[in-house]
Amino acid sequence: MAFEYEKVKDILVCPKCKGELIHDGDSLICVNAETRWSYPIVDDIPRLLVDEAKQLPLEDWREVMQRHGRDADSGQPG
Repeated sequence: MAFEYEKVKDILVCPKCKGELIHDGDSLICVNAETRWSYPIVDDIPRLLVDEAKQLPLEDWREVMQRHGRDADSGQPG
C-alpha cells in the first residue's frame, strides 16, 4: 500500500517543532524555516524520528517551498 499523504496531512506534524509537514518525493519536509527538517519515507512508511531527520540547507528548503506554492522565506502558503 502506497503512502497516502492526502489522507493524513491534517494530522502530520514535525515531531521536533510541531510544524506542518509537506510531502516532497520520498520525504516529508517541515515548513518551519528555522528548523527545515526532512524526514524520510521508507517502503511507503514515514519515519518521523528526529534521529533519522536531516536538516535541509536553506536553499534546498526554499526550492521545496516554492515547488509547493509556499513562500520561500516563511514556508507559509503563498
